[in-house]
Amino acid sequence: MIKALSILLIGVAAAIAGGCANNPAGGTTAESPAAQRDYELLSGTWQLTRGVVNGKAVSASVSRNTILITDRNTFRLPKATSVGTHSAGHFTINPNTTPKQVDSVADGGPNAGQVSRGIYEIPDPTHQHACFGPPGGPRPTEFKSSPGSGRILQYWKKIGPVPSR
Repeated sequence: MIKALSILLIGVAAAIAGGCANNPAGGTTAESPAAQRDYELLSGTWQLTRGVVNGKAVSASVSRNTILITDRNTFRLPKATSVGTHSAGHFTINPNTTPKQVDSVADGGPNAGQVSRGIYEIPDPTHQHACFGPPGGPRPTEFKSSPGSGRILQYWKKIGPVPSR
């Protein structure tokens, strides 16, 4: 279970909770209005309501204890350090694709600096879903995590604003 949570948290780092079209290699572009809107919607404190790692469901107790704080394009998992996973990173989004894309990079830990490519959706202001491939792997094209895929599927519920530090 600890290994599954570690993989889940790495996926969050590789999350959202990623350099897409908003920051292509070799240059930068202005952030689109859609990206500005999504970064605003993604900022806050989130609780994992359901997770699937490599086809296996994350237990309800692990979900209850998995909190994600996103502040614009950064994330942190305040409780993640107890399982040995680096709990902070950054991400970029591209809301101008279908499905929307996210690339996440952990700031430390065994996958530091590696990009985890994913997809995301924001069905309403208090819910978000994400699906990530393994660090350095291909981007998923659907919200699905089957055995052997290495994918991480996450369902989050917003439980508050970004807390002050």
